[in-house]
Amino acid sequence: MKRVSLILIASLLGFAGLDLLAFHTGLYPYWVATDSSIGYVETVLQHERIRQKTSPKQILGIGDSRMALVAKTANALTPETGYQFGTIAVAGTTPRCWYYMLRAIDPAADQYKAIVIGIESYNDDEILEDYAERESDLNYVIHQLSLSDLAEFSQSYRSPQRQWRAASGIAFKGLVYKRDLQDLLQHPIDRVRSVRLSWRDSHIWFYDFRADDKTLTGLSVDWPNRKLTVPPGTPPDIETVLRTRLVEPLPPQTGRHSAYLKYWLGRIRDHYRNSKTQIVFARLPRAAWIRPDLPVNPQSSVHELDKEPGVTLLPEDLFNELETPERFHDQVHMNQGGLDRFTQILAREVKSRAF
Repeated sequence: MKRVSLILIASLLGFAGLDLLAFHTGLYPYWVATDSSIGYVETVLQHERIRQKTSPKQILGIGDSRMALVAKTANALTPETGYQFGTIAVAGTTPRCWYYMLRAIDPAADQYKAIVIGIESYNDDEILEDYAERESDLNYVIHQLSLSDLAEFSQSYRSPQRQWRAASGIAFKGLVYKRDLQDLLQHPIDRVRSVRLSWRDSHIWFYDFRADDKTLTGLSVDWPNRKLTVPPGTPPDIETVLRTRLVEPLPPQTGRHSAYLKYWLGRIRDHYRNSKTQIVFARLPRAAWIRPDLPVNPQSSVHELDKEPGVTLLPEDLFNELETPERFHDQVHMNQGGLDRFTQILAREVKSRAF
């Protein structure tokens, strides 16, 4: 019995040691598939690390897929504004992810004049999804999480099952990398080629990327009758989401989403509290048509943060001109013309404030 126990303990220690060596260092994450959640975030962060920064006036944007800052468009205006722009916005990420991503790219909180955070609302509008329960957050930022983050990150989930998965995933990262590792072992040559190509050239692909040029021209809403008319040829799935966003009843305002935002946007503020970096919130263009029953919340997360030094809320109506069918190609994403115009407005607003 004693021998069995010793073998079991030795096996566990061996497993923990291998996990620590492979997955708690930079050894394995370099070879993660770059089209995975983990790999995509690491690629974007690497792009920002290697971005040529020739001016001390650096601005960094962060957000999800709706963050409309186009670095190439903004940097074309550098002779006018004096600022250089980068972005680490990643589709599917949340404020919980943004905190760990910013901590990773700017650990000493001293690399940027301002961090521009793109959010959909200044009023903490309730949403159908509970961001606190978004399990994929662990996959996006697993490489940035250490054992010291185990308690805070895992306890930020509400359900015991997700708390356990987060805690065990941080302690034994191989559990999170498992599927990617299996794919690597099955296709090692293809993985090595794709990763090397991505690390060499993807910063160019990202910088030169152009969004869809389609529009929602023809979209109209009969608000009194809650009737939506979409342009001919609109895919059924987009029509369904447009209907949900524009005419169907709003989710009840429970305060759940507001509590989540106050915590994680507050954690970003904490990271920069003693630095000279300005935290700037930009309310993004929300949709091709704006419903008139959206709530107002003067005690929202960003309104509370705006009372602190080092935090700026850009005017809520700064991008109102872009909330038209001609600037959007789906329910929440602007087309390239909208992105470029947003970026021009933002870059010149940054110049006028002289962060």
